[in-house]
Amino acid sequence: MNLETLYKTYQPFLFSIAYQMLGSVTDAEDIVHDLFLKFNLDTNQIKDLKAYLAKMTTNRCLNFLKSARKRREIYTGPWLPEPQVHREDQPFEKVIADESVSYAFLVLLDLLSPIERAVFIFKEVFAYEYKEIAGMLDKTEVNCRKIYSRAKQKLKDNLPIHPVTNEHVDLLTKTFIKATGNGNFEKFINMLTEDVVLVTDGGGKVIAAINPIISKERVSAFLKGITAKGSFIGELLPVIVNGQKGILQMKEGRPSKVISFDLDSSKKNIERIFIVSNPDKLNRISVSY
Repeated sequence: MNLETLYKTYQPFLFSIAYQMLGSVTDAEDIVHDLFLKFNLDTNQIKDLKAYLAKMTTNRCLNFLKSARKRREIYTGPWLPEPQVHREDQPFEKVIADESVSYAFLVLLDLLSPIERAVFIFKEVFAYEYKEIAGMLDKTEVNCRKIYSRAKQKLKDNLPIHPVTNEHVDLLTKTFIKATGNGNFEKFINMLTEDVVLVTDGGGKVIAAINPIISKERVSAFLKGITAKGSFIGELLPVIVNGQKGILQMKEGRPSKVISFDLDSSKKNIERIFIVSNPDKLNRISVSY
């Protein structure tokens, strides 16, 4: 198999692994590109090419995360994953192929160590058996089982792995957009849980809350406050954020914010709001209307 065919065949799968491992579109693309750039083996000599490439990608991600973790320790405010954004009218099958997990799940994965993250992703997202995971990570099956169990304990039962695609999510996004336009957040606030958490990521590049904002009352005050200061001036568009309805704010022709919601177990009320405004995490967005 020549390099071009190899790339076209496996790049989407390997990017998916890298993105879920790193939470960064930019870094995931770099990891996969570098892998193929330096690939010089005879594919006929590799027994399971897909597993081999997955292993090589994961190893690169694990190495990358060692240095990335240190950088995140000095990151200004909360660190949120780089969102993947698509137009609403993009074919649903295409979106699901690109984003197999929810944005909220990516946020939760940051609670895990790099090796826990790798085992959990291969087991939960890609449905690999422990024997296959052990081979890719150079671990024993028993060790992988223990790592998976430890990871699940850290995440507890709060595992919104797949995006929510019901009509209620569409209503939530439209209600939020309307509220930012008229300044009346009452209807939107009624859709929040009492202990809702709002997390903003400005990365020190733009003004954002340094700490998560907790409770319906405080989130309400925060949203009303930043709206009054013109934080949502521009165009707010309903989009698909990692497979689920979300919001993209465009300002002066450029992405300014990506807003996404995580619902509670009833799939009716919002328990977490994520706002990414760090321009470094928005420059790959190419949504045109």
